[in-house]
Parts: sequence; C-alpha cells; structure tokens
Amino acid sequence: MRRIFLLCCTLICMLLGALTVNAEEISGSAALKRHTGFSSDNRLFDGRTMESTKIRDGGTVTLSHEAGVGSVYLVFGEEYGAFSVTDEGSGETRTVGQTGYLHEFLDLVAVFGTAPETVTLTFSNGDVKLAELSVFTPGEVPDWVQRWQAPAEGEADLTLFSTHGDDEQLFFAGLLPYYAAERGYNVQVVYMTDHRNMTMRRCHEMLDGLWAVGVRHYPVFGTFGDYNTQSLAEAYQKYRNKGISRDDILSFVVENVRRFRPKVAVGHDLRGEYGHGMHMVYAELLCEAVTVSADPERFPESAERYGIWDVPKTYLHLYPENRINMDWDIPLESFGGMTAFEVTKHLGFPCHVSQQTYYSWYFQGMDAASEITQYSPCEFGLYRTTVGEDEQKNDFFEHMTTHLQDAELEARWQEEEEARLEAERLAAQETAETLQPQATQPTQTQSFAPAAEEEPEAAEPDFRLTVGIAGGMMVFFLIFGLIGVVKKENKKF
Repeated sequence: MRRIFLLCCTLICMLLGALTVNAEEISGSAALKRHTGFSSDNRLFDGRTMESTKIRDGGTVTLSHEAGVGSVYLVFGEEYGAFSVTDEGSGETRTVGQTGYLHEFLDLVAVFGTAPETVTLTFSNGDVKLAELSVFTPGEVPDWVQRWQAPAEGEADLTLFSTHGDDEQLFFAGLLPYYAAERGYNVQVVYMTDHRNMTMRRCHEMLDGLWAVGVRHYPVFGTFGDYNTQSLAEAYQKYRNKGISRDDILSFVVENVRRFRPKVAVGHDLRGEYGHGMHMVYAELLCEAVTVSADPERFPESAERYGIWDVPKTYLHLYPENRINMDWDIPLESFGGMTAFEVTKHLGFPCHVSQQTYYSWYFQGMDAASEITQYSPCEFGLYRTTVGEDEQKNDFFEHMTTHLQDAELEARWQEEEEARLEAERLAAQETAETLQPQATQPTQTQSFAPAAEEEPEAAEPDFRLTVGIAGGMMVFFLIFGLIGVVKKENKKF
C-alpha cells in the first residue's frame, strides 16, 4: 500500500512538472519597442551590473512581445523606489517597486492578472540609474533571477551580523546554505557596511552571493564606511574622525536585534579573525546589544518602534568558551548533494568578484570545511544563553524552536484549548439537562399552593378523593373487625 502511495505521489509530481511552463528570456532590443529620457539602450542588456544607464526623471521604457510580457527583472545602479507600469492594451497603471530593492523582480501576471502584450515602465521619482533589464514571457523564470522576500521583521530565526560583504561567505562558510536553504529557517543578514564609501559594486556582489547560497530575505546594508583598521581602538578612532560615535553603531545593532527578534544571533570573532578592527567593533557591540535590546530605557526610539527583545542564544565565531563544532561537510538535498561548504566555496564566494584576489587563500586547496584550521568556519562558542547550555554542541538551535514552530505550537494549543472549553460546555449542558427534572420538582410544588389558593375548586376533587379512599378503608377494617367479633361470640355458645 505504501509503495502504491509513493508511486502515485511520484506520478503526480511528474505531471505537475510537465505542466510547468518555463519562461523564455526575450531581453534585448527586440523586446524594446521605444524609450524616452535616455539616448542609448546598449547598457541595459549587456549583462554587466557595474555600468548603468541614466534615465531622466519622467523617462519611460516600453516593452512588447506577441506572447505577452510575463515579468521583468531590474537591476538598479542605486536604489530607486516606486515607479509605475502601464498595460498599454487595457490602459491600466499600477505603482510598483515600493520596496526600493536594488535588484527588483516585477511579476506582471500578478500585477495585472494576465501578461500584457505591451507594457511601459515610467520613472517619475527623479533620475534613475538602471544597470540591467531582463524581460521574460509568462512562465517560471530561471533560478538566477532574484525574487527577494521582505526582510524577516519580527520573525528571524537566525540573524547573522556580518561586517563586510564576503565575510558571510568566508568565516561563516556553510552557515547560510545549511540554515536558510536546507532547513528552511528565516535567516536574516545584517551588514555593518555597504562599502559605498569605496565602491557600489560590492552591494551587487552581496546580493548575488546571498541568493546563490539560498538566502531569500533581503539583507540590511549598514551605512558605516569600510575602513581597513588593525585594532579595536583604531577602528573606533576612525569612526570618531568621521563623526560617528560608538553609540551610533551600537544603536544600529540594537535596532536590528529588536527589529528581527532573532532566536539565534551570530557574530564575528572578538579578535577580528585575522585582526580586522571592524570585525572587532561589530563583535563587541553585538555582545552588548543582545542585553541592551531588552532594556526599554536604552535607545527608546527603536524600543518604541519594534519593542524590546532578549536574544535566547548568541554565538561568536571562534569564541573560546562553551564551544561547539558545526559540520558543514554534510551533503545538502537542497543543492543536489553539494555540502554546505561546497555551496559557499563554489557558488557564494565566487559572486564576490572584487575580493577573489585578496581572500581566495581561505579556500585554497581546501575541499572540506573541516580541513580549514586557520579561522575555521566550523568553530563557534555560545557567548550568551537564556535557554541553557548546549549538550550535543553541533547545532545553533539546540533547545530552540523557530518562530514558525512557535506559531504552530500556539495554533495547536489554541485548538486544544478551544476543544477543551467546548467539551466542558457540552458536559455542563448535559449535566444540566440530566438534573433539570429534579431541580424543577420543588418549583412545581411551590407554585402549586398559590394556584390552589387562587383556584380552590381545582384542588377539591383531589382532596375529596383522598378522603373518600381513607374513609372507605376505615369502614372496611371496621366491618372486618365486627365480623371477627361475632364469629368469636358464636363459638362461645
């Protein structure tokens, strides 16, 4: 029976797969019907995200295809915000792009209910820098198209506080594909810097890298500049020179702890891995933030906005106390048998093109995470816990549940509680119905007397009958007694 069930499931999956329609990419001048606000469309379709086309305020891009335009994937040179899209056939216009993502996916079928043959994108929120424009017919778009979910506000199972773009792929190699893709947890990455004081390209690399390893919640880009510092003191001094105080950075960390409410927070080595001062700053302030975030008196603005939060578990890379060792060399089903480490090494880190020359040494000659001994991505320590010490020491979520599991448990408890209350109600109702005749008898007797006083004639037949019966019985016993006396007297004579 089980084999038949599994066979049916397989056939159903095969049928559904056969019914799935893959979208065709129709990017290029052939899909571009017209445009205004810029002179050349060469950079829109060249596959290079580092060079943008500047479109003036009010500029438009009109796309058309006989099979319909199902979706559009836009890579902005800088975050833009809301713009409009118009179905030229129906004349309907919708506002889209309110998320302000750097990489924006626009599902036109979801927007209009069907795939328009001709659509016009209008940018009326100021000048816009557009790096790439990918256009597709209706259907399932390729995996490389980034369809970001909103940041996991209030429901992050794990929040990784990564200083730079590429640290999440180096010193935390394996963590993201394992927890985000394989286990399906809500994983949120919060970067301390967006590198824009040096270059914009690294933001694109960060998004590409996260998407490649299975992260789906859009990251937070901190706006603190990227500076090469060799100590904690030097890093703080560098920021003070830029008008940024220690509390400014701490406020940022506390705000994101409160915003995402992580069950598990993970941060850098307090010694900065290879001695980077910014890593030290972010690690030190995370240690402070996980306690400060529970105090409504500290940074009250974010407390008022998001509420307070006491992080149950906080891990630091290479922390020497309460150590655990993560196995990133287990094959992942979600990546076709690649290990978490291999996913990071071969898919995630290569997206950081600008960093290959400087940090490829970390993976050089290493085929497994367990082979890395210098700044091992497997070694962490439990810095703080409110749920007890680890025993197995191989999982950040030991003794923990996710936000989804909490919601499921709450829903189950609510159902059980409602069922219990309903059972109690029915039992009480049944008891009341069983006791009702006994409870109502005295009431009938009590109400009988006033009725007899008000209507005495209605009570007389019953009283007379009772008297008659009693009298008859007395006469019967009297006669019976007399007969017995007579017989006794006759015997004497």
